[in-house]
Amino acid sequence: MPAASPSADPGDLTVPLLLGWEYVAVVLGLVLALVVVVSLVGAARAGRGGRSEWQAWLDARSAPEDAGDPRA
Repeated sequence: MPAASPSADPGDLTVPLLLGWEYVAVVLGLVLALVVVVSLVGAARAGRGGRSEWQAWLDARSAPEDAGDPRA
């Protein structure tokens, strides 16, 4: 007859602490990294073409009024 296996001590962790949660943590980490990359690319892209439009608006604002305008 085979020998009986010893029983675990009370309070002994026989199940891994994360038991499947490491997959959830990896997926969340990948999603977070993707969000950061998309945000950085979007911020870099938005700053590229908006400067000329902003400058044109400022130039139009500070331009002298037209002397031929009958309402003036």
